[in-house]
Amino acid sequence: MKKLGRIFCGILRVIIHILIWGIIPLNMYLLNINEILAIVIAIGWVFIVRLVELKIIKKDQKKWKKIIYVILDSLVVLLIIFFAVFYPYWNSSSNRAGVWDVDSYSVVLTREQALKDYEFAMKYLKKIHPVAIDGLPEDVQAQAEKVKAELEQIDTIQGYELARELESIFSLLGDGHTEVSEICQERHYMKHIYEHKSAGDTLVGINGITFEDYLAEHPQLVSYETQSYAIKMLKNRSSSLEGLIYLGFDTTGEITFNYVTEDGEAVDVVVTADDFLLMEDYLNYEESVTGENLHEEEEKDFVYYEIMEDSSLAVLHLDSCSYNAHYREVVEEMFEEVHSRGLKNVAVDLRNNPGGSSLVANEFIKYLNVDSYMDWASDVRTGPLMWNLKATELKNKRKGYGFDGEVYIITSVFSYSSSMDFAMLIQDNGIGKVVGEASGNLPSSYGDIVEFILPESGLYMQVSIKKWYRVDTSKNEEPVEPDIPCDPNKAIEVLEDMLD
Repeated sequence: MKKLGRIFCGILRVIIHILIWGIIPLNMYLLNINEILAIVIAIGWVFIVRLVELKIIKKDQKKWKKIIYVILDSLVVLLIIFFAVFYPYWNSSSNRAGVWDVDSYSVVLTREQALKDYEFAMKYLKKIHPVAIDGLPEDVQAQAEKVKAELEQIDTIQGYELARELESIFSLLGDGHTEVSEICQERHYMKHIYEHKSAGDTLVGINGITFEDYLAEHPQLVSYETQSYAIKMLKNRSSSLEGLIYLGFDTTGEITFNYVTEDGEAVDVVVTADDFLLMEDYLNYEESVTGENLHEEEEKDFVYYEIMEDSSLAVLHLDSCSYNAHYREVVEEMFEEVHSRGLKNVAVDLRNNPGGSSLVANEFIKYLNVDSYMDWASDVRTGPLMWNLKATELKNKRKGYGFDGEVYIITSVFSYSSSMDFAMLIQDNGIGKVVGEASGNLPSSYGDIVEFILPESGLYMQVSIKKWYRVDTSKNEEPVEPDIPCDPNKAIEVLEDMLD
């Protein structure tokens, strides 16, 4: 009987441990699980196993087995505690399929649902953001309390309105990586956008209100670190009917888009809600006007290079900081051709690069005649702990022939996050020069995001877990300013003219 009892307890222990371990992948890929509940379940299940063992086996179990089982049980519980308390991706939606298919823009929420999402958002902002390690800043906390009081008074609220409320809290952090926004599955675009973009016109305002003035009055509607980036985000939002509604514009009547042509002439385009089209209809309309087949536009590779022999220049176009085998192959091929042709200049085009992995910069530097360079310092938050990582000098693990010519990094306001870091690493280490306009966010800023989908509304939320510090600490408060300032749209031409 006791032998059967031991077998039963052994099987039960294996099953219980598998179930407890299963909490982690279940949380990662499928469900939100409260941290305290996960810990209680782990401790409770282990306790039940021990109780069953004592009841069935009593005192006949060998001492060394008891010690091993206690150690194993403790490790399982400690593992759950580690993930639930210290792992910043607990309840993250990053690896979950289907969560992005919601339409959180138009969903209507009850007061109770809105408050649940508010509590979820605030919980994880406080749990993982570096600025909140000792509690939220006073102004952020005050705004959070104000928003909660307002939500307690409503009967219902639409998804985009809740996004506005939560963003009014997050935007106060001055962190362009930490935000709340709506997911809209059927967005309607102003049908004349492509025409004006093709003509080189610049959108400067809506209904006679410049974006600079609008930002000054409504800074709480967008998370940003530099004004230029915030204005770009406002322009992007204003291109759709849903974006205009989010920004608070009345779309029931006429809407005036204020443009300035390349010649400096002011042009106003008056439209109504009927002039905003779903993507398919928008593409059809623009094709009928421009004669260009926008449906079949060739999709560019995220990384490729071109050779400009007359300027002795190779330009690596990088539209995403994706560190993978393809990126490494393209970089290697480019520097092989640079060497074989004897080119004297290399540029990296980051004008439309929103970021990704900072390793792309390290890989690029491996092909340069550089012995070592300084990396940046950072603070990394893991639950209640903050890790202070000092700046380090990295030995360059060289590849190729050691390019010894001039290096240029081309940037715009859309050079963001890791692409901005790329430019900063090159500039601050004196490896090369930056051409174009200032980056969209600051080198000394927050980053490395964790993504969430709010459980009731389906709103998208991302929160930073790191604080980065610029390599050149004397420029801590500055963006990556260009050594050669120019219109980023003409940066390559400027570079060519300079090198001819």
